[in-house]
Amino acid sequence: MNVSAVKQVVGNLPHMTVTQAETITQFVADHDVEHILELGFNYGVSTCYMAAALAECGRGQIVTIDLLRARDNQPNVETLLEKIGQRQRVTVHYEPTSYTWRLMKFLDQDSPPRFDLCYLDGAHNWFVDALAFFLVDRLLRPGGWIIFDDLDWSYATSPALKDTAAVQAMPADERTIPHVRKIYELLVKPHPDYHNFRTQDNWAFVQKRPAGESPLRSGHREIVTEHIVCVDRAPVGLHKRLVKAVNRLRGR
Repeated sequence: MNVSAVKQVVGNLPHMTVTQAETITQFVADHDVEHILELGFNYGVSTCYMAAALAECGRGQIVTIDLLRARDNQPNVETLLEKIGQRQRVTVHYEPTSYTWRLMKFLDQDSPPRFDLCYLDGAHNWFVDALAFFLVDRLLRPGGWIIFDDLDWSYATSPALKDTAAVQAMPADERTIPHVRKIYELLVKPHPDYHNFRTQDNWAFVQKRPAGESPLRSGHREIVTEHIVCVDRAPVGLHKRLVKAVNRLRGR
């Protein structure tokens, strides 16, 4: 089942777009992803796209976690997975408080699971997802990847949350600062065990280094670089002037 076929089932349910679905489908194939951890699934749209991507490759399983209230969605994740014929590929966990508690339970097992990819589209909150990053790190295989969704989402720009009493009671900076961006910039990029940073379509991709390749452990320092992919957007500002200058040098 390809992206178009899944789209016919999930329709306009939030939140993964077709463009993002195509990106993650290609990513799963290109990086031999087999075991996926998903934090935050809501209706299960992203779960379905990733399950279909694994099915196209003929391999793999997903563990997905969200709050207990997601079970009451109409349709819910299990219903959608049944419709695309991939229910057996996904283990669904509903948590009363947070997926961080389920991650603790994984770590407490004699043989904790190990994942090739974590897709994090959950709380978008510093207090939850900063901890989630360090827990995921313990469950991620060397060479594995994390994709952070909604890099620049904020409470102040959320149509569903910005006018709620809880958000209005927040300090102004807590409402307006993108929490996931802060996690990415302050915790992930400086971490010696991560590299291959890339941002694209409001996602941040990061890769865990192979075992023993941390520059900190090897005694070497490294300049952190990031690849920024612009998708269907015209260059603006300084970027636009630089593009024009390069084109002049090329005789265009």
